[in-house]
Amino acid sequence: MIIVLVPELDTLTADASSLPRPLASILARSDRTRIDPATHQSLLLTGQPVAPAAVSRRIDRPDDCSGIWMRADPIDLKPDLNAVWLQPSSMPGLDGPVIEALTELFADAGLAFDLATSRRGYLQLKKLPDCEFQPPWQLAGQSMDHGLPSGPDAAVWTRLMSDCQVLFHQYRDDPEAWPSGLWFWGAGELPDRDSISPRVSHVAGSDPELIALADWLQLSHGPGNNQVADQSLVVWTGEPGSSAAENVDRLNSAMKPLWRKLLTGRLDRLELASPGQVHALRPGQAWRFWQSPERGG
Repeated sequence: MIIVLVPELDTLTADASSLPRPLASILARSDRTRIDPATHQSLLLTGQPVAPAAVSRRIDRPDDCSGIWMRADPIDLKPDLNAVWLQPSSMPGLDGPVIEALTELFADAGLAFDLATSRRGYLQLKKLPDCEFQPPWQLAGQSMDHGLPSGPDAAVWTRLMSDCQVLFHQYRDDPEAWPSGLWFWGAGELPDRDSISPRVSHVAGSDPELIALADWLQLSHGPGNNQVADQSLVVWTGEPGSSAAENVDRLNSAMKPLWRKLLTGRLDRLELASPGQVHALRPGQAWRFWQSPERGG
């Protein structure tokens, strides 16, 4: 089995005017399954959701990673006349008055705050919130309103977000150097390692959540390359600055040798995935000529 994760797959295929074969055939003849974008890395690697905060905490604080954790990551908020837009950010330092003020704010709410890296903060929880959160990277370039917490406990966490924004505004001397607030997501704890069965043996890519998962699962991992081995999950990214059509052509070229292996039975399963959907094919499905691509040639 080979899994190819393309973070921008849905956008690329929607923006391209046509899809070349075999990419169009893969999409037309595959079985499609929706997956949760917040836990898509663990779902692809293990078939089970694993809390992203617990996995990354193990890497950032290996001596203090037991229990329930939630990510509290720096974000930038860019308001305009229509909405407030969100994108991931980073802190200029790991200590100082603003960190002390945040620690006190969360302590008043019964939470322990730890800024482990410039891009990753954590809250230690006594129990899981009755609330749904979305990862900040999923909302990059989107209105903040689309990603606010939802559920019975949503008001508590939305208020904490607002309090953090007020603190950052009060303490930052240079607005360009400081983030606008913190974003909560990825809550949970690590399951029993023996209850998890990896679906592949190697991860190729630089996605930090995937690398953290691979390390926890004791899988080999490294940067992506042109040689895709069986039993691997490979992260494929387009060229920055290139058009959707150009990157679709590049993706099609990368998929061609895998498509041939599937057709000839040298690959028992091929999955082409985005953070929200998996397109899965077995050799017999690749020969379903009656399932023609809707577009492309």
